[in-house]
Amino acid sequence: MRAAPSGMDTLDRPGRPQRNVPAYLEIIRGRLRIAVTYRQNAAFLLAAVVMQIFILRVVWTSLYGETEVVNDVNLSSMLVYLTIANLQNWALQDPSVSSYIHSRVREGQVAFDLLRPAGFVPQMLAHLVGSSLAMVLFAVAALPVVALAGTLGPPVSAAAFATWLVSLLCAYLVALLLNLILGMVAFWTMEITGIGVLYYLVNQFFAGALVPLDFFPEGLGVLARLLPFQATTYTPVAIYVGRITGTDALLAIGVQVVWIAVLVLFARLLWRAAVRRVIVQGG
Repeated sequence: MRAAPSGMDTLDRPGRPQRNVPAYLEIIRGRLRIAVTYRQNAAFLLAAVVMQIFILRVVWTSLYGETEVVNDVNLSSMLVYLTIANLQNWALQDPSVSSYIHSRVREGQVAFDLLRPAGFVPQMLAHLVGSSLAMVLFAVAALPVVALAGTLGPPVSAAAFATWLVSLLCAYLVALLLNLILGMVAFWTMEITGIGVLYYLVNQFFAGALVPLDFFPEGLGVLARLLPFQATTYTPVAIYVGRITGTDALLAIGVQVVWIAVLVLFARLLWRAAVRRVIVQGG
């Protein structure tokens, strides 16, 4: 028979979740405990990011050579951008929750998740929040090592720092929704490992973690700005280093807010389609 949960979730009934806040907090704490328990895995992943930051530093330093400024960006600002962009991208793009959704769907456990009063989507969002908090804690602890591998520096101004915080929150929400949508793909494919790897590569490139969008060829730059990935990395980091300032920064945050609204709507439609595919067999 087809699973019939008592309520869809926050995407369909916005007023429901307040009663389940303790459950969401417990899920968040649970993800934090898992991250601490398996901290070696996070350490290895972080080491890979640190190595990538170091390689990017060497490559871009070589590309600049004796030239002090390229595309109105000096080498120091470029290195700070690359360091923060990669660290931020790593902290926001944890694939473990997408894999968790995939495993729940593949093993049929999603049927029990649907029957819980907390709702499936809020549960997954709580998992994502807890996982992200753990990644941020690991990233902060690794800052001394990151500073040696790359280049860290303060924001260009106090105003830029305040704007960056707002943009960073928006970036996190965009990344959260993208990860949720990626996990929902499991309802159709039953396997998302390949899609996850492809997503990670595409996201890194079009988010501007490897090459700032200012250096993209014109056509590719237009495409990158039409995709949501730049809202997760390029926009906040560009504000931090002073590439986007004043009114342009506010407009960039506006674009992030639009992407949040679009992704919420898309996730809601996708979830309504996904839940119809859940069939519980047996007693």
